Amino acid sequence: MQRFFKISKITLLTALVIIIVLVTFNWEKVNRLHSVITLFDSELIVDNFSNMNKAFITQSVQKSEETFEFETSLISLPDTFTYREKSISVDEFLTRRATTALLVLKNDQITFENYFLGTQPMDKRISWSMAKSFVSILFGMQVDAGKIDIEKNVDFYLPELKSSGYENVKVKHVLQMSSGVKWNEDYQDFNSDINKMGRVLAIGGSLDEMTTALEAESESGKKFHYVSMDTHVIGMIVRRVSGKSLALLLQENIWQKLGMESNADWIIDSQGAAFALGGLNVTTRDYARFGRLLVNDGQWQDEQLISSDWIKSATTAMAEHLKSTKDKLGYGYQIWLPTLAEAGEFFCVGVYGQYIYVNQKENIVIVKNSADKLFQDKLNSKQETIAFFREIVKSLK
Repeated sequence: MQRFFKISKITLLTALVIIIVLVTFNWEKVNRLHSVITLFDSELIVDNFSNMNKAFITQSVQKSEETFEFETSLISLPDTFTYREKSISVDEFLTRRATTALLVLKNDQITFENYFLGTQPMDKRISWSMAKSFVSILFGMQVDAGKIDIEKNVDFYLPELKSSGYENVKVKHVLQMSSGVKWNEDYQDFNSDINKMGRVLAIGGSLDEMTTALEAESESGKKFHYVSMDTHVIGMIVRRVSGKSLALLLQENIWQKLGMESNADWIIDSQGAAFALGGLNVTTRDYARFGRLLVNDGQWQDEQLISSDWIKSATTAMAEHLKSTKDKLGYGYQIWLPTLAEAGEFFCVGVYGQYIYVNQKENIVIVKNSADKLFQDKLNSKQETIAFFREIVKSLK
């Protein structure tokens, strides 16, 4: 019996040593996995959303030496706005939606800017799916250069996606989130595709390879189905035709052209590919500078950085199933349209309440960052937030 206990102790000690060695040599992976698992914990979410570089591998996007400065002419926000026939207090809304930053820009002047929940102006805030709209602009630049034809099939540019769900799917349909690829975007489901993708980022693996395993669910170009990996495929095409990383393209064509005030960080996988669909980390003011590019139809100062034709196409619903209605948001090329959108009214959006809202007619850009764990509630946070933005626009006329 003593011998048995002796052997058991040795076995346990050996197992413990093995575990310690494994954890020691894989500490970064263990730490990143823990960060992913606790990313949205109530007591951590605000800080996490401003410090994603601590949880993930990132690639820096370098700013230029010269910063484009906004003028300031501050005025108060409206006290209330109307949503679903009810008057809602702006202060209550900003608190309930766990707002961390709000900036309003009209005619190149900041009319409102404030930071909440202990965050600071220089925090680099996670874009989540607002990054999709940045990718759309980088993609459009390659279209402008004649390197991409959106009427061609995905596998024309990415032969490795033959026999995947993207075979014989038009690039245009992928841009429009109408690829027909099977995908589960449920953030509450541990085994959903979107959460599996998060674990690839945390513990290592290739997002490029993940796309090859996806399957078709329906005919492409027929219905809107939000597939975040569609944006990764768009990014793969951009990388393939340009021969450059998305971070480098962003740096050369946007960051150093727009006079951004801070370097950005783009989350990458263990193979160095950008987390194209949601991994940008940017200050609120730099999100506003990007919005200024959009509000001016792709022109920055006297330089047309991307064609106005692409901006128009990217912010227009090109098919019936993409059009906005009284109750439904519309979609262009990785850019959203509000319900009953006016011409030149569109927005970039990310989960947990990240927004860049653009109203070209009124020359207004609104940036809102948040850590809103209730963003999927029955109030429909996107439409409620758009109602708030439209009230701001009305107050600035």
